[in-house]
Amino acid sequence: MNKSLKIGLILDDLYVSKYVVDLIRWSKSNSDIEISHYLVPKNQNSKNAKKSKSQKIFSLNAWKTLPKRRLKNFILKTEKNRNLKHNRIHHDSMQKFKIDKEGLDKIEYEEIESKSNLSFTVSEESLKAIKNLDFDILLRFNKKIIRGELLNITKYGIISMHHGSDFNYRGGPAGFWEVYNGDPKSGYIIQKLTEKLDNGNILFRGFIPTQRSWLLNKAELNLRSFHNLKKILLQISNKKQLPNFLDNYPFPFLLNTDPTIFQMFQYIFKKYKNRKDLKKFKNANNRYLVGFQNTDWGNLEYRKATYINNPKNTFLADPFVIEVENQHYCFLEAYDYEKDKGTIDVYRLDKSDYHKVGTAIEEDFHLSFPYLLKHNGTLYMIPESSKNKDIRLYKCIEFPLKWELEKVLKDSIDASDTMVFYHNNLWWMMTNVDELFLGDHNYQLNIYYSEDLLSDVWKPHKKNPILMDPTYGRNAGLLIKDKNLFRVAQKYGFNKKYGEGISIRQISNLSEDSYHEEELVSYESFYSNKILGSHHLHSNNEYTVFDIWKATKQ
Repeated sequence: MNKSLKIGLILDDLYVSKYVVDLIRWSKSNSDIEISHYLVPKNQNSKNAKKSKSQKIFSLNAWKTLPKRRLKNFILKTEKNRNLKHNRIHHDSMQKFKIDKEGLDKIEYEEIESKSNLSFTVSEESLKAIKNLDFDILLRFNKKIIRGELLNITKYGIISMHHGSDFNYRGGPAGFWEVYNGDPKSGYIIQKLTEKLDNGNILFRGFIPTQRSWLLNKAELNLRSFHNLKKILLQISNKKQLPNFLDNYPFPFLLNTDPTIFQMFQYIFKKYKNRKDLKKFKNANNRYLVGFQNTDWGNLEYRKATYINNPKNTFLADPFVIEVENQHYCFLEAYDYEKDKGTIDVYRLDKSDYHKVGTAIEEDFHLSFPYLLKHNGTLYMIPESSKNKDIRLYKCIEFPLKWELEKVLKDSIDASDTMVFYHNNLWWMMTNVDELFLGDHNYQLNIYYSEDLLSDVWKPHKKNPILMDPTYGRNAGLLIKDKNLFRVAQKYGFNKKYGEGISIRQISNLSEDSYHEEELVSYESFYSNKILGSHHLHSNNEYTVFDIWKATKQ
């Protein structure tokens, strides 16, 4: 029987976030993980009370910072009431819990503070006491920087999370500056701490779509980073070693600090402007439209394309084109506003003309992204069926409108925009997954592979998740030219701008052990300012089909 991974938690005091409590409770249901102790500095209550109430009130620094603190508290209170309170996922993200109710043993250590009071080391006596408990890992959830021997006292060291991309957002406050700057993505790292500030040995690097407010962004960073922390702890427990360290990169900027009063006022103004921009982007009169042109994808000109008229109360999107008996057919999502779901409809294309053929597949749940593939002379389709929590393979019985479910390739999965193709003697599945089953498919790309299309077993790629980036993680189509593979990716823009643009990315390396793609070109603006975005492109090299997000009325 494998020995469980013994873990201690380094804290500032007895109050912890809901994410730490969830981690503790998760560990109790997992025999591979044992969170046994929490570590807090001795006399932390008396340290916090060193200054009397009157000293704090009448200190010069308190008066200097009062306006800034008042404004910051106003922002926090407003966002808590407006953004968090009614959010089904993050409504309790700021709640604090007393850790002494979670059944862990307590260790008090003697903290030796630095002159700046920003970092600390631990006394020799405390180090011995901690070492005697034989922890495999310490997890850092305190605020101060840890220095000295404590960093190396356990088998695998101290693991910490930093909410901010190590490329351009070091420092704090977590989740604020990405919203302030309108950055489409917010990053986080999980690292083994070293003596280098904000530059440890990186075990995991992830990104999320930046949320519309500071507190929502911070909550989403917490949710996703703690999820991946659990996965890393299980990996260490099973393999008895740390994951391979990721590359570190130069950091040419200053560390971020708390915003000034002026910057906080700017933040409030930007949030107001963002609401107006989002209202324009998501106007109820805006519609997806499907366009096509009788040409290969390299010679597509959006302004010369033919656009299919949307049926009443319906929009068309996610087109795929195929040639059958010298005729070209476009399979697409037809979303019915009244039914609140999509079906897979078919149009026949004839140069610059089109004719609706009918509905190919309709289920009780939403369908979209009708990816087409051929195998042994048979035509198959894998439409997006995330509402049913599976990946389905349909077989064409009578072209183009008669299909039947051939096989569920993967069940109990929250995935969308799945593409399957044969390459180097294997079948490859590329799909956008939400491991927390919350329906966010905008940034995580996973790959699976199998020797047989109809296999019951699709092995996960060793590098999963292959990508975690909202600017190019989500699938938007597959292009093939001269046996070269090009993944079309869609961009999820800042301020919830789904389908803001696309990029074409050549797949240069795909094997069981590796994956690499390179961006060739990206598009976020089009020939008309009424076209607000696009999130799909496909071609059979005779006809090219795509969709756009268009403002039809102002």
